[in-house]
Amino acid sequence: MSFTFGKNIGLTIFGESHGTLVGGILDGLPAGLKIDTENIKVWTDRRRPAQSFLTTQRKEEDTVEIVSGVDNEYTNGGPLTVLIRNRDTIPDHYEEIRNKPRPGHGDLTMLYRYGEHRPYSGGGFISGRMTAPIVALGSITLEMLQKKGILLKSFIDSMGPISLNRNHDPEESAYSFISRIPDKTKDMEAQQLIKRLLGDGDSIGATIRTLVYGIPEGIGNPFFDSVESMISHAMFSIPGLKGIEFGSGFDFSSMRGSEASDPFTYNGKKIVTTSNHNGGILGGITNGMPVVFRVVMKPTSSIKISQKTVNLETMKDDEISVKGRHDPCIAIRAVPVVQTLTSVVLSDLLIGAGFDFK
Repeated sequence: MSFTFGKNIGLTIFGESHGTLVGGILDGLPAGLKIDTENIKVWTDRRRPAQSFLTTQRKEEDTVEIVSGVDNEYTNGGPLTVLIRNRDTIPDHYEEIRNKPRPGHGDLTMLYRYGEHRPYSGGGFISGRMTAPIVALGSITLEMLQKKGILLKSFIDSMGPISLNRNHDPEESAYSFISRIPDKTKDMEAQQLIKRLLGDGDSIGATIRTLVYGIPEGIGNPFFDSVESMISHAMFSIPGLKGIEFGSGFDFSSMRGSEASDPFTYNGKKIVTTSNHNGGILGGITNGMPVVFRVVMKPTSSIKISQKTVNLETMKDDEISVKGRHDPCIAIRAVPVVQTLTSVVLSDLLIGAGFDFK
């Protein structure tokens, strides 16, 4: 099913951007896990809109209601279901896109797939709004991993002409910076860039890097259920995400085997590699080194600049200038989505390998 991911832990999402609510179900959690509702709020706040001028000004509190799967703050073994009510919907802003699909957006393909009854307001169920329950439920698996010493970092490492060093490993959390670029100078540059974009009515893309520390060796499988395959499957479910690379990724095209091979050495406790060009994964299986990958988020398709489209009523060329409230850089609010969804994938793989989270 296209709205469900996972084998040992199943993540399902439902709802629409401008419907009554969005929600999700996390199935397969062991009974007896303590659920920290304050931690869930911390993470949903990190994704929530209107927290700075850099993001859409849609006003949503994103209060999470847990309606099943938890008794007296502990999981009971059943599906854990959350609901997040939509409070600030303005469907009128989207009436024009019923017949004028936004270039670069899924409006037209939604029509091809679902026909006239598709949910088009706000993008329906292909909207970034659908990532709210992903973050709420992913924060639970993220905490599960942290308690077992598996730590994840996600942050923006490039935005337009602004970029961090390829091997940057920030000490400070990305969430201490409103651009999610964990560098004071680059953060200010990003703020100035987005101010200019807002004035122009335009948007910008960015890349998000994720580092995973403490993942045991031997997790994953060759071929179709490789660690890369599973992470990629999940990542491409994030609206606006258009590419992924592991370790040195596309830089391998300019490297020699003698540069890229990650030599082995014994550190007195276990075998490690002296470099990590392969991002902690060999043959689809973790090797005990940090798992490293980077994704790219495209610029928001909803921009105020007039763009060419086709009027679906007249079937003639037309133009559209998108109204409403939109992110000038969707990657900023995608950082916690990438981080928490990665934790769902890793938890699924670890449970499949017999890892005990109790």
